[in-house]
Amino acid sequence: MGHEERTGAPVLSRRNIITLDFPGPVPAVCQLRPAGPDPFPTDRFVVRRELAPAHTGVPMMLRVRVLDAVDRPLPGAVLEVVHRAPDPAAAALHGAQVTDPHGYAEFKTVFPGWSAEQAAGIDVTLHLAGTRDTGRFHFPSQVTSQVAVLAAYRANPGPLSPPDQPAGIPHVVPRDRYDLAAGLLATINAVTER
Repeated sequence: MGHEERTGAPVLSRRNIITLDFPGPVPAVCQLRPAGPDPFPTDRFVVRRELAPAHTGVPMMLRVRVLDAVDRPLPGAVLEVVHRAPDPAAAALHGAQVTDPHGYAEFKTVFPGWSAEQAAGIDVTLHLAGTRDTGRFHFPSQVTSQVAVLAAYRANPGPLSPPDQPAGIPHVVPRDRYDLAAGLLATINAVTER
């Protein structure tokens, strides 16, 4: 079929293209803060990569690289993530991964829901040698407002902008610039002071 256009293909105007143009530099770093010793044993983690089926919202691959205070990767750390489901009535989505030799942990999830008090985001906890560091990844208003019009997210209240001093904003890229529902790729570095 080559490069010919199919007669049944939808025609999209420039206005329909998903735009993710951010004004100024977007920090792709989340500074984790100490939260004290871990009150629970490490066997309580639900180690899973897939947190939600793709059909429950906008599929999203979240890739986090965990680094120490001098930007060295931290292999073997446990990174735990928790976020709201797209449906406000559903239970929170959570899971944990052990970082690979290069400090990476990946999660297959969906774009998070939000509340009237809190912008869309993902809470993270790093468990390392009996200590805990915590942080939160916030998502840009531009992405959240485009997700908010999709059916799976309509039960959420109007989206809020991330706080002025968020813990971190991941780089978010659509898999298909013409179809947001095809999914997102989100990447960020989580840096601990240890």
